[in-house]
Amino acid sequence: MKIFPFQAIYPEFKLVASTDSFIKSVKSQFEKYRSNGFFKRSAQEAFYIHEIVQEGKTYRGLIAAVDIEEYISEKILIHEKTIASKEQITMELILDRNAMIKPILVAFDNIKSIDQIFETAVNTLKPFYHTTFEGSGVNHVFYRLSDIRTIEKITKAFSKIPEAYIADGHHRRQTVINLLKAGQIGDVNSKRQTLLTALFPFSDLDIHDFNRIADVFDICSPTHFIVRLTKFFKIKNLKKPTVPENKFEIIAYFNGEWISLKWKKSILKNHKSKPVLLDAELLDIYVFKEILGILDISQTTRVKYVE
Repeated sequence: MKIFPFQAIYPEFKLVASTDSFIKSVKSQFEKYRSNGFFKRSAQEAFYIHEIVQEGKTYRGLIAAVDIEEYISEKILIHEKTIASKEQITMELILDRNAMIKPILVAFDNIKSIDQIFETAVNTLKPFYHTTFEGSGVNHVFYRLSDIRTIEKITKAFSKIPEAYIADGHHRRQTVINLLKAGQIGDVNSKRQTLLTALFPFSDLDIHDFNRIADVFDICSPTHFIVRLTKFFKIKNLKKPTVPENKFEIIAYFNGEWISLKWKKSILKNHKSKPVLLDAELLDIYVFKEILGILDISQTTRVKYVE
């Protein structure tokens, strides 16, 4: 993976009285804050270790500028399709702010040399910035890595990562690529075209659900819908809400009841040639497309998403 240090634009910390309030308002007021002196630009390029402490657990990652070609060529792999309406919203926000204020979150397999760099930096450097969110009690600490030798070590270590995965930010990725190709952002004469990225090892990530909601009663009755599901799934009623224990299981709330849906072996066999098979892809094919008649999940307004 090709990464670069970058000149960060960061808040003038003495002007931030409430972290929670600032973060909520900066989403819509970024340009106003920047023009009024709420942000400073670092004097030199650097990497930043981002340490998050929550409920006694510590997560560490690196904030860096990643070569846009890593995203375009999908060396950094995607795992979901983007939704046109969300792309439009993201595009408007980026053009309005003239910035992408939230990095893409990318996950990679742990590498010992990178773990050691993080550990050494945290134990020897003074934090560049530290803040706590009042509402959640989550601690955020940033360490700035700007000396040449450390930058070279980090760049070399990340260059040995064979592949990485987008954990959050598919719409930001696709929107920036679209804007770049349209000539709306970037500089063709620039030696770099990069994307702000937070790089975290898998050991320092927790995976949360991202739920899909669809109204099926305008298509068929509850009984008919369950009957059609039995063509693709083994169905089991649940006494209470839970999360899937394994891959190829979907938990659904339908008609006042929680149910477990496990793909039938015949369905999985139809896709055995694929190197990667995701539940979300199967859901799109067999439930949204075949049962509900939603031909393009990226364009429909019949499906909503809830974190």
